[in-house]
Amino acid sequence: MFKSLNRIRAAFAQASKRRRTARELSELPTEIQKDIGWPGRTEPDEIRLPF
Repeated sequence: MFKSLNRIRAAFAQASKRRRTARELSELPTEIQKDIGWPGRTEPDEIRLPF
């Protein structure tokens, strides 16, 4: 049971980190986003959790 809870906790932590990174990248100036190849999507993809 604890292994399952740890996997769920790890999945939430990873999803949170991805959301934070995506938010920080989307706050960069447009020129820098183009330089690093960050897509300029209007609708972000949902982060899919493995459960």
